[in-house]
Amino acid sequence: MLCKHCQVQGEGKYCSNCGEIYQPERITISLILHEVVHTFTHADKGLLYTLKNLAIHPGTMQKKYLEGERKTNQKPFSLFFICASVTAIALHFVNSAPHTNYTAFDVAKENFYKNYYVIMQAVLIPFYSFITWIVFGNKRLNYAEVLVLLIYTLSFSLLIIIPVNLVGLLLNSDYEQYAELIVLAFYMIATNFNFFDTQNHGIVILKTVIILFASYFTSYFIAKQVINFML
Repeated sequence: MLCKHCQVQGEGKYCSNCGEIYQPERITISLILHEVVHTFTHADKGLLYTLKNLAIHPGTMQKKYLEGERKTNQKPFSLFFICASVTAIALHFVNSAPHTNYTAFDVAKENFYKNYYVIMQAVLIPFYSFITWIVFGNKRLNYAEVLVLLIYTLSFSLLIIIPVNLVGLLLNSDYEQYAELIVLAFYMIATNFNFFDTQNHGIVILKTVIILFASYFTSYFIAKQVINFML
């Protein structure tokens, strides 16, 4: 058999060169639940390696993981937990900066993004994954595999919004949410170009924009309801 990780031919269950399994399990919901438990009971190696590949090879990294290159990559739920924690801490400090002439709505909005934004994104992951699965309609992928794609993508996306918010803070700008949407749009398009590389690029862009708008307005609607509740 040919190892999907190091491309060395061999026999048996595991590659004699790198130790990667030849026939990896297909991603399923039960396997994902196992990974969730694993997140809180083990520490994986490969964090920086995975983040580097998500930065320079978005989409390709996720595809290789689903194809079996899992030994050197941080597990998806473990990576999300780390990235979400870092982002939550960063947003807490960014939104704790003193402001003047704030209305009650502004204060509630600041408190929401300081304390609940990352939690909301984590809760919405199944919805984001479902929309992606429906829009791209790729019969070769099951829902759990698309879920892994989205978890990796959202993990790195959370890190991307940190510098965007820091710039907004330094410039005292109120437009960081629009800047976030633009930056994330480019990242998601690049990711989907590489992941769905057999599809026409124009179609991929259109589908990605549809997913982005559906995800953004769902997130915006829920956030607004929570902020109004906090008033």
